Amino acid sequence: MRFKKFDPIPVYLLMGFVEGAGFACFATMAAVYRITEAGLNPLELILVGTALEAAVFLFEIPTGVVADVFSRRLSLIIGFALIGAGIMLEGAFPLFGTILLAQAVWGVGYTFTSGARQAWLADELGDDGGVGDVFLRGSQFTRMGGLLGIGLSVALASAFIALSLIVGGAIILCLAVVLVFVMPERGFTPTPRSERQTWNSLKTTLSSGITAVRMHHVLMAVIVIELFYGASSEPFDRLWEKHILDSFAFPAIWNLNFVVWFGIIEVIVLVFGIGATALLRRAVDVDLAGVPLRILTGANGLTMGAALVFALSGNFALSVSMVLLTALVRSATGPVVDAWLNQMVESRYKATVFSLHSQSNAFGQVVLGPVMGGIAILTSVRAALIGVAVLLVPPQGIYAWLGLRRSEGDSEKQK
Repeated sequence: MRFKKFDPIPVYLLMGFVEGAGFACFATMAAVYRITEAGLNPLELILVGTALEAAVFLFEIPTGVVADVFSRRLSLIIGFALIGAGIMLEGAFPLFGTILLAQAVWGVGYTFTSGARQAWLADELGDDGGVGDVFLRGSQFTRMGGLLGIGLSVALASAFIALSLIVGGAIILCLAVVLVFVMPERGFTPTPRSERQTWNSLKTTLSSGITAVRMHHVLMAVIVIELFYGASSEPFDRLWEKHILDSFAFPAIWNLNFVVWFGIIEVIVLVFGIGATALLRRAVDVDLAGVPLRILTGANGLTMGAALVFALSGNFALSVSMVLLTALVRSATGPVVDAWLNQMVESRYKATVFSLHSQSNAFGQVVLGPVMGGIAILTSVRAALIGVAVLLVPPQGIYAWLGLRRSEGDSEKQK
């Protein structure tokens, strides 16, 4: 029996909505599950993230061959199937070793989807298909799916926490099955061998990116800053739920349990994150010279202060507000960093420098993240969270140095 393939735009929006719902259903309670059901310690919590990052790094290029040579559609179907299976595996067996394996499976699945979705849509719509507008609509559909997923996660976890993971993974696995029947692929042509990403091309990309960075002191500073951002974000993201669970009694408002409270926090982060980004875009022009530096200096200071207050505070409301502040600042400033890099990098080096910037963050997570987990084991989670604030001190110093150099340069121009 042959099924009628749908137009690419509805399929793309469906992917965003369903993946957003499935991922939010999983992610909202993932840390709570690892802490309360699997009993992971702080170091193990961070190593879970390390396993994911390592799998993505190792398999990004080998799995990219499927999308480049055989089929973007096939790559996406395989990817969503692996992501869903990995998430379901984690929910089914609350054991550290199984969770590591599940993260690796999820990471491999992610590499099959990385870039393939955008490339598939561009192939199907062609040059005049309004791809950019569809990307924006897809982002909106993903957020709407995320809101639905958070509500579903809270409802399921209130009965049994592992259910939110199992159902979240099942939703994404079902997406893979549905795509088999409805996803078209009419515009695909294999990528020429000379344009495919290989280990040699990665080496060339890295080399040219390093060359560009070494020629520009500001770019070098940005890469170093991102290394510290990766090192600080990993322990904060993996440990904030544990700190709240271990340190506070949840408010007895309407008899809400901790599962519902974590769902409320996730909804606020999602909704306010959208608003913060939109507000920043309207309030300032990040394409003006000097504006990104001022925004990022203030944002880093806020994040550093929020991490310190979160670590030291004995008040539930204040601690949760610091988590929200950190999430909102990160959400709003991501595009600002992109705009800043775009201002400084020559066109021929842009792709390589953006890639190097991303790899610097991942390197910080993989290498220094476990160190912070070790600190949490040897001392306390609170000490590791204080360490998060300390890791943001060097970026603040670098921002101050860059601001001083810029002021001196402006003074020289006025003479």
